[in-house]
Amino acid sequence: MLSWARAQGDKYIVVWCQVDRRGWDVYAGSKFVLEFQLSHEPVVGISSVRRQRLGEMLSTNEREEIRTIQNKVIGSLHRPPRSYGLLNVSEELSTLYLRQFQPIDKPYSDREDIWLPYANRHDLDMWSKFLVAKLPEFFRQIETWG
Repeated sequence: MLSWARAQGDKYIVVWCQVDRRGWDVYAGSKFVLEFQLSHEPVVGISSVRRQRLGEMLSTNEREEIRTIQNKVIGSLHRPPRSYGLLNVSEELSTLYLRQFQPIDKPYSDREDIWLPYANRHDLDMWSKFLVAKLPEFFRQIETWG
């Protein structure tokens, strides 16, 4: 996983991106989540003092910013043709797959797992700008976990 670690006293702040296990889809793209931990070793996912995903680190307004960006990404996706293989396996799989093309219409709570969709470089640039602006506050929060 793409990760970063820094010493914080006798512990480590570790941040990483986890990509969707389903990988890349030519129409829906993919998605990733950002996770943060404070631990005794600089190792992703190790037993930690505390661990949180992106949604728990954000304010209500910031979660709305994410939803706005997500809906921009979703709005730019090209739906697959009816002949696309995943749409012809089962009705249940088709419904699940097509959900990726629907706007997110409800605000997130601080307990929801928020994944960041992307289908091209522009989408990743939007996420990068958003996340880089938030990193100092994320680190301030993590520094209080100790």
